[in-house]
Amino acid sequence: MLKLTNRQIVLATRPTELPQREHFEIIETPMVSLGAGDVLVKIRYVALSPWQGQRLKDFRNFTRPFAIGELIDCDALGKVVASNDDAMPVGQVVTGRMGWQEYAVIKPSALSRVDADAQVDELMWLTTLSSPGLTAYCAMDLFGRPAPGQTLVVTSAAGSVGSYAVQLGKLAGARVVGICGGQRKCAHVLNELGADAAIDHQDESFEDALRDACGGNAHLFFDTVGGPIADTVFEQLAKYARVLFVGRTASNNSATPHLDPVNLRQLWAREASMQCFSRYSYDERWAFAKDRMLELCQQGRIRSHHNVVEGFSETPQALHDMLAGKYTGKVLVHYA
Repeated sequence: MLKLTNRQIVLATRPTELPQREHFEIIETPMVSLGAGDVLVKIRYVALSPWQGQRLKDFRNFTRPFAIGELIDCDALGKVVASNDDAMPVGQVVTGRMGWQEYAVIKPSALSRVDADAQVDELMWLTTLSSPGLTAYCAMDLFGRPAPGQTLVVTSAAGSVGSYAVQLGKLAGARVVGICGGQRKCAHVLNELGADAAIDHQDESFEDALRDACGGNAHLFFDTVGGPIADTVFEQLAKYARVLFVGRTASNNSATPHLDPVNLRQLWAREASMQCFSRYSYDERWAFAKDRMLELCQQGRIRSHHNVVEGFSETPQALHDMLAGKYTGKVLVHYA
């Protein structure tokens, strides 16, 4: 057994709004011995997600809050450095829920192998071929189904999930209107993701710009944000439109989540349908979605956009910056 200590980042106190460094603690623990069938993974990259911010707070959501002193969970990519399982050799690159720590002792059944022969960027296994890309694909495949000639509106269109929803909508032939915060992100959504229009929700002319882009004819609304932005989009829905709720970042990062949404009268007036989607309910679709997204990546039809922050100790600040809207695409932190 390797003689190692392990550094972990745990929750120290709960934030009420955006998390800060002081809400976390870095602790050193003795390395846990490998049991029968265990492997030791040295973590190289961790992926940051909005649900991590949601679980820091103590209100009911789609999953339980982190406990004080608990390791912050997340998807991670690493390399096996010791193994008690002949089927998972040392040197194998893997992904799995391993958390904000430098090493993980884990069962191989909880890991996915990275296919070195797949001819895609290794980090795509934490972006396009992990929660962000697969969430967008499954939601669109099961409930979205945009059609040629329809107008699709995507909130957080420059974000980790929304950026794939934009690309998948364009591949389906829809006219895509992306909503994001700031002109830099709008330029990214237009020029890099290929949207037909990009609307800045921070601009005072947001409502007018959205009206000009949609004309009251939004057939499908792919929403990961909720709150006032979603309420404004409801005003532009077409008759019998479909609203696909994939996330509620605005309310989940708020002290008043009960205020979301307020504009349901517009859905009723348009006889719109609402569908809620949580990736945790569709594990059986994950393999199919991964195969399809891998094929699209290999064909160059889907692109990954991610940011890499350097350093284990920078993880809490990176989460704050991501939740504050600093980045486009997925945010990864490089550990080793």
